[in-house]
Amino acid sequence: MTDLRIFASHPVQYHVPLFRALVESGLNIEVRYYHSGTAGKVGRDPEFGLDIQWDIDLLSGYPHRIFLHETVMYSRREQLRFFLPMTTWVLKERTPILLMSWFIESAWLIWALALLCRIPVLVLSETTPLSYAATPKPGWRTRLLSWLLSRSQAGLYIGTRNRKFYSQMGLPENKLFPVPYSVDNARFSSEAERLLPQRNSLCAENGLDAELPIFLFCGKLISKKHPLELLEAYCSAELSDKAQLIYVGEGALRPQLEQQVRELGLKHVHFLGFLNQSQMPLAYVLGEVLCLISDPTETWGLVVNEAMACGRPVLVSDAVGCAPNLVDETNGWTVPADNPDALARTLRQAYEQRQTWKEKGQQSLKKISRHSYAAMVQGVLSALNSLKPSGAT
Repeated sequence: MTDLRIFASHPVQYHVPLFRALVESGLNIEVRYYHSGTAGKVGRDPEFGLDIQWDIDLLSGYPHRIFLHETVMYSRREQLRFFLPMTTWVLKERTPILLMSWFIESAWLIWALALLCRIPVLVLSETTPLSYAATPKPGWRTRLLSWLLSRSQAGLYIGTRNRKFYSQMGLPENKLFPVPYSVDNARFSSEAERLLPQRNSLCAENGLDAELPIFLFCGKLISKKHPLELLEAYCSAELSDKAQLIYVGEGALRPQLEQQVRELGLKHVHFLGFLNQSQMPLAYVLGEVLCLISDPTETWGLVVNEAMACGRPVLVSDAVGCAPNLVDETNGWTVPADNPDALARTLRQAYEQRQTWKEKGQQSLKKISRHSYAAMVQGVLSALNSLKPSGAT
């Protein structure tokens, strides 16, 4: 009999290592995916605007099954076709179910059914009060979500703001368990250590000047991440002749960014394009300060974890979900969201403090060591243990 069943949308590069770590901890788990995503095959990512296939293994090391082997957004009516097999899976045993958020209507139905049948439900989501409020919703939807959450057995919170969301939705303190959001720190740090001695030649290969400080944007070039605002602040801070700015990623805003770079004659702004998962440490070896100035819909920002695991300081907006947990004056800078003047001042300040970047990067490494898959596993185990009768082992 399984110890924990997990229902997730599709294989995600940040979740799969958690599932493997749960198996390594001795837990008997079963993962069910709604669809296959781009695991093991090419799929379209509409925000990158590319057909991609992740180049790291997302399907081995843990037991799983996939309901749909297509990456398709089905209508509500079509989803009902898949509700029966999912319902059968939910009801086949009394083992607790971990929901990796609520991504389709069918997940809500499964959630409600499990609660009504007294099957314990644990929930792990990224949602924050700011991200939830950013999209208007009918009152009934919020009331339903509050009902489901407040009656669940555990809320696994990734950080301070996520915890606040659970509390606001009615989950009591004794049902909240920390699972500090993580990436594969060891993979990023070891690869960064391997590449750092080659940094000068790697910069030359990518058209960069290794002697000129480098600020880094890493992610999808879409409006919520404010890549245009970062470019404008870089210019306003009068850094265009003193520092480089590199963009790693693709997205709808790339043509507009490139046009502005041409019109302004910016010689030190570079676009490196999309890097696959195994290549991501290269971005943090080339770039010396990661900049993530997204709006409140950035529920966490795992690129910050990645940069910190590579020993880099970070500059984030205070709207980014991870800001209160990962960034302070010891390892970076926090700037008010939607404040171009403050962003320009902070970029300039970061540039003027460049002699501290190495020390701030070391502080990043210390901070991010507390955000590990081992810590996430401990949170899951604590939640499961809370379900046992008093005195049970």
